[in-house]
Amino acid sequence: MPRFYFNHLSQNGARQTDPQGLTLPSLHQALDEAAFAARCAAALAREPMAGCYEIENEQHAVIARVPYYIDPDKESEAA
Repeated sequence: MPRFYFNHLSQNGARQTDPQGLTLPSLHQALDEAAFAARCAAALAREPMAGCYEIENEQHAVIARVPYYIDPDKESEAA
């Protein structure tokens, strides 16, 4: 199975790299993992925030990006 790395880019330009990665069966599964991480961030957010998860392959080439924007005030209005 291939290994995928999940780097995080915050709205202020800070970049956190994933040194270990995850072994997953497919890019589709890697996209699901990144979306799950974004949903977890949304659950903890107390103020608007944006960011992006970059998914890298085993050669550390970016093969997908999962951007997100969270506005907790809008979420509470929808509930």
